[in-house]
Amino acid sequence: MSLAHVRPDPRSRRTGHRIGEAARIIGVSPSALRLWERQGLVSPARSSGRYRLYTDADLDRLAQVQRMRQVERVNAPGIRRVLGAAGSNEVTGTDGAVLRDLRRARGLSLRAAGERAGLSPSLIGAIERGAAVARVASLQRLTSAYGTTVAALIGRPGRHGRVTRARRRRRLELGHDSIRIEQLADDATLLEPQLFHLAPGSSSDGAYAHAGEEFLFVLSGAITVWVGERERYRLAEGDALVFPSNLPHRWRNGASRETRLLWINTPPTF
Repeated sequence: MSLAHVRPDPRSRRTGHRIGEAARIIGVSPSALRLWERQGLVSPARSSGRYRLYTDADLDRLAQVQRMRQVERVNAPGIRRVLGAAGSNEVTGTDGAVLRDLRRARGLSLRAAGERAGLSPSLIGAIERGAAVARVASLQRLTSAYGTTVAALIGRPGRHGRVTRARRRRRLELGHDSIRIEQLADDATLLEPQLFHLAPGSSSDGAYAHAGEEFLFVLSGAITVWVGERERYRLAEGDALVFPSNLPHRWRNGASRETRLLWINTPPTF
């Protein structure tokens, strides 16, 4: 689909299309464009007032995204593979083949891996085949059993030095894009700062534990965190929580909108 026939007004041509206008041109809702941005399918510029501005090239890309989603029924990871990730962020999903190779490199059968991770061999096999989604809790348990971390799966570390630019964060998406984890500092050695984006209703899908201590700060939205057997915390925007990582913990976004968290582990054991 080409948008060459669209004749935006001259002011739009100079400054870009605001999200409402872009949504109208493509024939989708503004919330769909926000979702596609979170999925790494488009990366609009921002005005000085922080409004999204979509160029004509962005509109052409959005039209391709729309066609691939509605006509060809391609999911977000498939669209990124075909079109490439928007901007320069590296976005990855949990590739079952990677987890399978990690298990085999450790000489573990599905049963042995299940015993180490506390998961059923059938679930591990399904994750490796791509028939099941690796949720946060199960993914953390698996990577710990294989002697690595969830963060190690988020692509190859970049060469960012002391500064990690917003457009160059490595990212991991879980649960059909319901959870996105962004690495904020590739060169950190004693701590692991991450930015979590949690869709409404998303959760860790179980408890997990590891060495160290962690801190989380709610940037927007709300989250409920369970720590140990008796502690339950409902956190809203601006709230913070710290706890030992060796206590089993789980969480859920019960808010009706996306929740964004600054989450720091020290040492980097998640």
